[in-house]
Amino acid sequence: MKIIIIANRLPVKIERDDDEGFSITRSEGGLATGLGSLETDSEIYWVGWPGIHTEDEEEKKEITKRLHELNFHPVFLSDEHIENYYEGYSNSTIWPLCHYFFSFIEYRAEYWSTYQEVNNLFAREALPFIDKEDVVWVQDYQLMLLPKLIRDQQPNANIGYFHHIPFPSYELFRVLPEREEVLEGLLGADLIGFHTHDYMRHFISAIYRVLDLNCTLDEINLDNRIVHVDAFPMGINYDQYRLAPKQPEVIKTAKKLKRKL
Repeated sequence: MKIIIIANRLPVKIERDDDEGFSITRSEGGLATGLGSLETDSEIYWVGWPGIHTEDEEEKKEITKRLHELNFHPVFLSDEHIENYYEGYSNSTIWPLCHYFFSFIEYRAEYWSTYQEVNNLFAREALPFIDKEDVVWVQDYQLMLLPKLIRDQQPNANIGYFHHIPFPSYELFRVLPEREEVLEGLLGADLIGFHTHDYMRHFISAIYRVLDLNCTLDEINLDNRIVHVDAFPMGINYDQYRLAPKQPEVIKTAKKLKRKL
């Protein structure tokens, strides 16, 4: 069994170096740090945007080859994808909607069409190596259509989705023109997680009022399966921070500060 984590970004930074090659370093992002503490004996694969833009096919091949050695599978995005899918629908429509900043919501038709297109790109990259017993773990609001896209091609897949930001009350969520498509996309998952019970309750309310589906406490009843919804507050990599004061470079810096102060 493999665990396949699918997120907007891979947990690495890729930069061009002075020798016209590429340097790859681990990312310090919150998602990468949080999931870095995942303890499992299963192989972990990541699918995501590598964070670098290139139209050169040879560069893409080189980046892909090096990332595959780390079990990372890149999804290359164009400038238009980044503008309309990431800066557009994800961060100018969904993000302010979920954070109750109604007056900051921007809506354009091309945002939504590109969001659909990029979610399909992620599905096409991930589907070839998803086997029946694998666990697929989709991360966050940039990929809310992805659980259903995977479910449609792999009906027996084990799919989880975690929403890393608030989920708004129905009174606000209903202003989203694509509310039905977004909810149906999420219901491709077997388990949907939120940070708090309030966000979970808002989501279940939206499911009932938009899709008219029966919900029993934390279960959503579909025709052929049950989707579980729950709250899973995400913490930090505890050992990484607990052990930090024992690292030689930290001890050296601490002594230096003590002398100065």
